[in-house]
Amino acid sequence: MKFTLLVTALSHLPRCLAAVGVAGAFTLGALLPLTTSSAAPVANAASLAGCNGNVQCIISFGDQRISDRLSALSTLSSKSTAQLNAGRITSDQNATIQGDVTTNQNDLNTLKSKLDAETTATAARQDVLSIYVTYRIYAVVLPRDYREIVLDIMTHIDGNLRAHQSDIQQAISQAPASEQAHLNALFSDFQSQLTNAESQLDAASSQIPSLTPQNYDSNRSAFDTAFQNYKDDEQTAHTDLKNAINDLHQIAQILKSNMTPTPSA
Repeated sequence: MKFTLLVTALSHLPRCLAAVGVAGAFTLGALLPLTTSSAAPVANAASLAGCNGNVQCIISFGDQRISDRLSALSTLSSKSTAQLNAGRITSDQNATIQGDVTTNQNDLNTLKSKLDAETTATAARQDVLSIYVTYRIYAVVLPRDYREIVLDIMTHIDGNLRAHQSDIQQAISQAPASEQAHLNALFSDFQSQLTNAESQLDAASSQIPSLTPQNYDSNRSAFDTAFQNYKDDEQTAHTDLKNAINDLHQIAQILKSNMTPTPSA
């Protein structure tokens, strides 16, 4: 009876993880192109140029640019909260994203206060320029943080899979001897895929500290390389986790096929 319950639980695990994990990463991943700099609201340069020396015109232009970025950050915050509520990331992972959102929102609101108080066109234009070159919300913050949510989802999946290794081993040990070799081979690959995934997740995480607006401006080539590595490591980890879940699914199916049906079942 204990074997039957264990196998039943394992047979549901791949589907549950796929539903709340890898599938969730795919769904969120579909949003990633919307966070690139090319998807930022197009600022009408002609409108700013048309302001000439009109301070209020420049201020209004800058206020709209700030408003766009504050709205985008609020969306990021909501997306992260949604992943938390769905059980795909932890509260600590969500807190990291929310902290970054709050920091950038506070900085932009401080800049808005400064911009709104300017009395010369030169100072107002300098504030508007800093919206782009200091904060880099569309070029750096959003692409980085949305991918960090995906990274968090996969890290959460990896932890869940690792937590069930002893259960899997126990179920395999109770399977028919004729199935042992096949099951152990699948389990070995399952463990190997998780090891590979964890290595890629760690590699991706190590890139995050270098993905800053300051590095974007000071060494664009190095920034682009780090961001590409970030994306590549995530994609490889995603593939590894899918393979691990597939191994687990096969293990569960084999074990399930060897259960003895009962009238109550």
